[in-house]
Amino acid sequence: MSDAFCLAVICRTWRGHRSDIAHRHLPHSPWQASSAMSFFLRGCVALAVLCTTSVAAATTRCPTLYANGTPPSVSSTTRTTEICHTEYVLLASGVTKDPAYSAEHLTDQQVAGAEAIGRVGSFHDETGIPAADRSKSSDYTNTGYDRGHMTPAGDASTESSEKETFSMANVVPQDHKLNTGEWAHIEEQVRQLAKQHGELYVVTGPAFDSGTAPTIGTDKVVVPAYVWKAIYEPGVGAGAYLCVNDSSINCDVVSIDDLVVMTNVDPFPSLSASVKSHAIALVLP
Repeated sequence: MSDAFCLAVICRTWRGHRSDIAHRHLPHSPWQASSAMSFFLRGCVALAVLCTTSVAAATTRCPTLYANGTPPSVSSTTRTTEICHTEYVLLASGVTKDPAYSAEHLTDQQVAGAEAIGRVGSFHDETGIPAADRSKSSDYTNTGYDRGHMTPAGDASTESSEKETFSMANVVPQDHKLNTGEWAHIEEQVRQLAKQHGELYVVTGPAFDSGTAPTIGTDKVVVPAYVWKAIYEPGVGAGAYLCVNDSSINCDVVSIDDLVVMTNVDPFPSLSASVKSHAIALVLP
């Protein structure tokens, strides 16, 4: 499968102090906000997405961690490796040296266990993927970026499973202010949602700038322009958080359909069209 890139356009619009994300593919004109929605166009950011039809992994070794046992659909499986951990699963990309996604089945019992333990673990290489496709902790040293967990350490119910979240295959270069601020609050909001509803399926991942996306370290880890977290509440619906990966702290709630167009990753391919078309009322911190 080709590693060629095509462009999608994401236009950031603002209402009050919050931005809303909309989109269209090039070469069509950027989306124009409806006057009834009282939005105005703020600007557009071109993202790189792998220019192929989305495909899901043919098989998975850890179906219980995915909604309806179905892995997310991704635009390319070139140089990807699925890694199943105790409480989460990730698809590592050797192209970006980041996870394409990291997925978990988060339950209220798991959150209760997580609240009972302290933060343990240190970042380590992911030996389950080829050496040439890995990032190292040293790639992040003195770069100004945090080693930003995709599946959070704070979701792990035991010390051993928490240590597994410190795999370098489960992190991306994340802006420090975002990681320790709005993103941390979003992670906590998701845990509270799991406590209220009993279970959630959560998929988290990065989205990248086109062409000139920066890299860090000797392994050339690609810095994402956005990070996102998709949530499915069985019997309720689904939606996603999308955050700009910088210190501006711009985060929004979008539908799964919108997220798919923006990222070329479908976190929940088994869900119905009606569930994907409307975002549930996720709370922004």
